Amino acid sequence: PRRLRSKQWYQRRVRGTRKHERDDSRQRRPSSFNHDLCLALLDELKTHHCAWPFLSPVDKQQFPEYYKYIKHPMDFETCSRKLESGKYVTNDDLHKDIRLLFNNCHKFNEDESEVGQAGLTMSCYFDKRYAEIFPRTK
Repeated sequence: PRRLRSKQWYQRRVRGTRKHERDDSRQRRPSSFNHDLCLALLDELKTHHCAWPFLSPVDKQQFPEYYKYIKHPMDFETCSRKLESGKYVTNDDLHKDIRLLFNNCHKFNEDESEVGQAGLTMSCYFDKRYAEIFPRTK
């Protein structure tokens, strides 16, 4: 019999599984994930009258400086794509991406600008709706 290296021994003895036998947590949907509610929330956000700056990615040719300041851009189109392709495992994954979108907006735009005002309005609206749809239980 072949001798196991210490990492392999640890995986088999302590964890009780081999590397290839471990479940990928991204493939299992926890009970806290509700695809239909996430989709409904995202659709609701996209139809809000202040959503226009966030519907698609920022145009690199129109605003090349945006990508110098914003390292992780996000928009509703990208969120929809990630939701439909199964990239979100929990409701909070969607929440994090949408918060990233509004944090990027706040970081790049002046609060008094049209886009800045839309971001503030949408951020407040999102926080309110998310709390209503996915109430925190203690």
